[in-house]
Amino acid sequence: MSLPLIPQTKLVPDDKIPADPAFGGLKIVRYQSDASARSQYDQNQYEFQHELSKRHMIPGTTLSLKGAHPHYRIAAMSHPNLRLFTDIVKYDPSAPPLEDYEALGMKEAHDQTQQDFKGAKKENLANFKQYLVEAIRGDRVAFLPPVSGWQSSEVFNDTIFVALDESNPMALYGILFLPKKPVMQSDGQTQTAALFQAAATGIAIKAGALDNFGTTLEIELNVAPDTAGQSFADRNGRGSKKNKNLVAQMDSSSALAQLRSKSIAGTIFAGRLADGRSVGATETATTNIADLSTMDQMLLNVISRGTRKPEQIKHYHVDLLLPFCREFIQLLEEMFGDRWLDPTPKDSEPYRRLYVHGWAFALKALAIAFHDCHRDQITPLAAPIGTTTKDEHTTADEAKAAYLAATKEVEAPAPVLGIDEFKDRLSQIDWLRYRKHWIAITGYKVDKEGNKKTRVIKDGTPTGKKIVDGKAENTAATISNVVNKILSDSWTDLTKNTDA
Repeated sequence: MSLPLIPQTKLVPDDKIPADPAFGGLKIVRYQSDASARSQYDQNQYEFQHELSKRHMIPGTTLSLKGAHPHYRIAAMSHPNLRLFTDIVKYDPSAPPLEDYEALGMKEAHDQTQQDFKGAKKENLANFKQYLVEAIRGDRVAFLPPVSGWQSSEVFNDTIFVALDESNPMALYGILFLPKKPVMQSDGQTQTAALFQAAATGIAIKAGALDNFGTTLEIELNVAPDTAGQSFADRNGRGSKKNKNLVAQMDSSSALAQLRSKSIAGTIFAGRLADGRSVGATETATTNIADLSTMDQMLLNVISRGTRKPEQIKHYHVDLLLPFCREFIQLLEEMFGDRWLDPTPKDSEPYRRLYVHGWAFALKALAIAFHDCHRDQITPLAAPIGTTTKDEHTTADEAKAAYLAATKEVEAPAPVLGIDEFKDRLSQIDWLRYRKHWIAITGYKVDKEGNKKTRVIKDGTPTGKKIVDGKAENTAATISNVVNKILSDSWTDLTKNTDA
């Protein structure tokens, strides 16, 4: 008995789909402009059309190039319903799926950029979920911004786009075949977690919201963990009130970040700046000398007494400003490094409990004083920063040339002190917080009875040493008072060893 011949169609394998260089090497089926591709797609002759268990099929997606050439980001904007949203994202930030996101290199990015849902954030999540429930119930209109997320570069090679409309070369319209792997949030973390929780409610199921509640999701494709960190920094570091230390830690591309990195390289500060996730720079925490945002402010004080903003520092400023910033960091290490001990020696106190120079207000004040001692050299470099309003109309070389020309037109003031005299003063000052001269500048804490608060510290004796507990307020007034005293003719008051 002979079997009938069953005709078989040979499928077009995924690796035969052209990788489009304009879209970062993404596999794109040009349905509109390629007749052969259109015929093969209509006849289901592509391998990926028979592998829907591996990928989400997302019609109505706009694939776009974001940013500037040649560093385009590849982003896919879609409008899934609630069911598809949770299925696509898969990654609930309040309960991340360990089995997938660790394997894709997303664990480190999660630890660095995703905040735990505790305290106020947990309450915000509950409120957002309730907002969504009320919208599903029909009590209100839901005004939801797009959720921005990213998918790992590990699965970019398995991502395929079918372009139905190519009239705009910067934004193709069509169908996205997205690997069924997690999508992590770069913006919209709380909203995403709330959508997951709302999708699990009884009212969502009863009202059919899983199928008729609309969302908007933008997914950046081909993202590595380090790129995700930079994305977080760029999205959250422009005039926002996000954790500045965390943003600074994620930022590796800005001019100030590069200036910081080069200034502290090989010094005591390398590896000892709090990043918003690790242990901070509190009175008893000794690992970190300062936090990242404090260091950035210190460098801005060295450059301009704090009159310039981080975004005003450009890459062509770095090489000219770096020698002064590095000199200041090395000066701090020379003067105080032997007292910034970690761990704290036995029968001693953490250095911030003992010394003024371990606190942010003092470090910022020292940076301003250092500027004043070098202002004859720094002022010409700092004055033109942020004043060239036509930067956006020039090339990098033209902007640099205009800046260098502007530095030559600045009349430099004489330094307040010579740098050698400044160092000599620092070496003679008694920096113990509980000395009378420091309490006079910083003030003291007050106990419940309204009296000066005291404490007993370890000093090597059996009973310890009773001291007045000084303040360490990181305020403009305190910083200014420290600067004025160090640079004044009465600076020798700071050399006395009288306790408050």
